[in-house]
Amino acid sequence: MAITNINNAWKNDLYPLIDRVFDYEYKNRLGALRRIVSEVDSRSAEYRTEGMGGYGELPNYTGELHNMDQRRGFITIIRPEQKAGSIDIDYKYAKIDKSGEARAAGRRAAYSAAMSVYMGVLRMFGSAFDANLLGGDGQPWASAAHPIASYCDENGQSVADADAGTFSNLITSELSVSAITAANTMANRFVTPDGLPFLTDFFSNGILLVSPELEGRAREICGPQAKLSPGLDPLSGENAANPVYGMRYMVIGGGDAGFSAKQWAVADASLLRECAKIIYISRPTVIHAALDNPLIARIVPYVDFGVGWTDARPIIFSNPA
Repeated sequence: MAITNINNAWKNDLYPLIDRVFDYEYKNRLGALRRIVSEVDSRSAEYRTEGMGGYGELPNYTGELHNMDQRRGFITIIRPEQKAGSIDIDYKYAKIDKSGEARAAGRRAAYSAAMSVYMGVLRMFGSAFDANLLGGDGQPWASAAHPIASYCDENGQSVADADAGTFSNLITSELSVSAITAANTMANRFVTPDGLPFLTDFFSNGILLVSPELEGRAREICGPQAKLSPGLDPLSGENAANPVYGMRYMVIGGGDAGFSAKQWAVADASLLRECAKIIYISRPTVIHAALDNPLIARIVPYVDFGVGWTDARPIIFSNPA
């Protein structure tokens, strides 16, 4: 009887193929999200960030300098969580079709890791209307009563400045061209915590976020056939220029996550990226696990991340009845 020495060389042959496929698939899956969220690498169990603030308009100078008090935004704390699983590759199947098995394993691992982050972002947007999930200002992301500024911190939490007033980034309109233009007008009246105009642009820099059920409607409004829309809305009867022609759109939904059927939002894409964040302690990766069993190669897709938002001004949500 022959004695065969099965060592780990076959596993080492697999790993480069798995790594290459993983990197490609991961970057491809998450590429679209970078249009609406930013990514931050952190080494802290809690990522603490503060929304925009400032000192307001300069006072007149009359020979004496007047002290300028800062009006502050709200503190947001994002706590990343670990996610991991394992994929085992059997020696026999690797020997029969090593490249095919490696690529399949890489795709599976990449899909799971990327979709874990993707689903986290979908849930962040989908939970915008949830009265039980509050941001740093004590309100859901979509709210008619966002405080404009805070005046102090107590035990790591911001305290709203009641004198500064509130603003709303929540409407109940069905998706239409007129609803988008009304939302833009609404956003142009927002002010920063220090009382200055909040400079936003939902037209040239805008992005329309829709549920899967509203994708067809988004294509009618934003697509190549929408340059001349009937009236101010593609469903009315008179021809007129469409003021939001060319606006980009993105579907925020999949499975049971993201926007429900009638929900949508419109945002300034650049400003939205500043306030909607993915915080990584460890970006998606594949760990090669050492096993005593020489007949099994184990790869572990792993990610340690959290999502959150810091300001509600860059986006207006709609939740029609």
